[in-house]
Amino acid sequence: MKYIPGILLGAGGSERFGSEKLLASLPSGETLFERALGIHLQSQILPLIVVVSPSLGKIIRQKTEIFAFSRLKMGKRFDTWHAFSCKWGDGRLIINENFHKGMSSSIKKGVGCLTDNEKAGGIVVSLADLPLLSSKTINFFINKFLDERVGILLPVFKDITGHPVIVDFNRFKNDIAKLRGDVGLRSLLKKYPKAVKKILWQDDSVIWDIDTPQDLKRLEVIN
Repeated sequence: MKYIPGILLGAGGSERFGSEKLLASLPSGETLFERALGIHLQSQILPLIVVVSPSLGKIIRQKTEIFAFSRLKMGKRFDTWHAFSCKWGDGRLIINENFHKGMSSSIKKGVGCLTDNEKAGGIVVSLADLPLLSSKTINFFINKFLDERVGILLPVFKDITGHPVIVDFNRFKNDIAKLRGDVGLRSLLKKYPKAVKKILWQDDSVIWDIDTPQDLKRLEVIN
């Protein structure tokens, strides 16, 4: 089994939700944040870098009892990130103090937690508020990327681009360093269309995210 590193983005604002949505409890008994950890840590992502806002980071570090479902524990602090462990595995947590500058700032924060060797085989970029995404789906895209060695690979559902996005970092590292705002990697898709491999996906798990408390009702029906 082949692994590549991944960046899980969880530093976005929760204005429409009204509170920190990643702390929302799901019908399964876990928080949305824990659901994201489980999905990604059980995939072929290694290591997993989790990028969060200062407010969420403070809660994670000081109120681990909230995350009893996952048995989340914080570990040693390194230069810019904290090690963490949970029942699904280990990862690296980094705080993005500039989260208000958009998704691009979080991607660059996450990249900064990886060594050159770790980044050499490609990077997965995913979102923490996609509760229907599965480890199996992530693994499918990772293996597709590794087999075909494309520049950028991503899923598409009904003409909407989704996540995870997998990018050949060494090929686009200069462009990634220049990313600005909340566009994420979309600017690369426009600049290098011939390097992009789009996978038509059969369901909305790659695009459906939690934005409002009402969105949680869909999960009640599923569970």
